[in-house]
Amino acid sequence: MHYDPSNGGRLVRPNIKGEKTKEHLVECAAHLFLQNGYNATGINDILSKAGVSKGSFYFYFASKKELAMEVADYYSRIKISEISKTAEGRTWEDFIEKLIGDMIKRAKQKKSFGCPLAVLGMEIAFLEPDIADRYYESIKKVVGIFADVFRRSGISEEKAVLIADHALAIYEGYLLFYRISKNIDELEKLRRDLKAIEGSLSL
Repeated sequence: MHYDPSNGGRLVRPNIKGEKTKEHLVECAAHLFLQNGYNATGINDILSKAGVSKGSFYFYFASKKELAMEVADYYSRIKISEISKTAEGRTWEDFIEKLIGDMIKRAKQKKSFGCPLAVLGMEIAFLEPDIADRYYESIKKVVGIFADVFRRSGISEEKAVLIADHALAIYEGYLLFYRISKNIDELEKLRRDLKAIEGSLSL
């Protein structure tokens, strides 16, 4: 609970149900944007998946773009958290085995659609550049995580940053190939080539 000055300073119970509805809308939109594309997903599609009324949508969001901003923040939180937790205490080879291994498991269950940061960022890059900027900032954080793992693996500071950029290009490239082809072999190649980066270095 919190104090509301406009209510005489009395304690006010937060609208838990309202916040859950908003989060539910963001999660449903995030899934549809990634699976079907931002432009191909209309507000009615989101309402149908979320099971809420149009009035409820406009209570929380003034427009589809405003919702898309929230989706960008949502994907940033979950992907950065996922990659960071996977990276904790691991060297590069172990990190890649866990990260891509989990991705392959999801792909076999038909629950993997590529990297949302790159997929959605590319789609709206010229249409909604302010939203695309949010995805770009998140992708830079992924580079930072990669660089940290390289440092922990004994790579020098200068090389770690350069190689992390290269690793990201490989990572996003193969995920794009996978999204287009739906072929899990592309993820196997991703695992192979990311592991090979470390072995090809002269430390």
